[in-house]
Amino acid sequence: MLDFRLLGPVEVWTGDRRLALAGAASGKVRCVLAVLLRTPGAIVPTDALIERVWNERQPGPAVRYKYIGWLRSALAPYDVVIAHRDGGYVLEVDDQQVDLHRFRSLIFQARQAERTGAIGEMSRLVDEALRQWRGPALCGLPGAWADLFRSQLEREHRAARVLQARCAIDLGLCGQAIDRLDEWETEYPVDEEVIGLRMIALYGCGQHAEALTSYERACRRLLDFLGTAPGHSLRAIHQRILDRDPGLDARSPANQEQLR
Repeated sequence: MLDFRLLGPVEVWTGDRRLALAGAASGKVRCVLAVLLRTPGAIVPTDALIERVWNERQPGPAVRYKYIGWLRSALAPYDVVIAHRDGGYVLEVDDQQVDLHRFRSLIFQARQAERTGAIGEMSRLVDEALRQWRGPALCGLPGAWADLFRSQLEREHRAARVLQARCAIDLGLCGQAIDRLDEWETEYPVDEEVIGLRMIALYGCGQHAEALTSYERACRRLLDFLGTAPGHSLRAIHQRILDRDPGLDARSPANQEQLR
């Protein structure tokens, strides 16, 4: 069974071997593939496909047929069909063959586990979801549609990483959470949710002074980058640390509500 990948370079794998796409190795053809994989099994209208791949420089039908033909030739030996019907194209594969849709399914399951209080299961599912990522989504893919889709996927990635850190804190693994959150400081320097989680994790590890110092640094970054002061939620976490609030214990109901 083929494995289609969007969460990193746009690739197709069979077992442990990357599928050679021959003439379909160009950025435009990989973009055609990405457009079809966004909604596998669903028809993408021809006009929408053209707009997403070629923007305003729309090609003649012969160019489009050439790219589609390259993809069809590469996938046909594996019984994967790109069909043309009802004015559009459809890539007939199961969504679980696509890393993006596996990721989304696992995150959905993780949030269901969260609602039942199964934090260990939630943590396992989030970890598995994040293992689907191999780098920036649609890596190297050109075009406005790819840029917009990439931004959306990065927001989903960031939300999953926050969920992973929350799981670690809820499970009392504050050191593990700090290791993850430390890596994000340059990526999300003014993300108040990330800053607050790091402060809580530091406090949970007994690093009270560092938690307060982290807040002070964040205040300076927010002022320098955005010209704003911390929001209510971040100020509330800071005050609870100052007060040595016993409810700030990682696994207490009060703190779990704060993390949300």
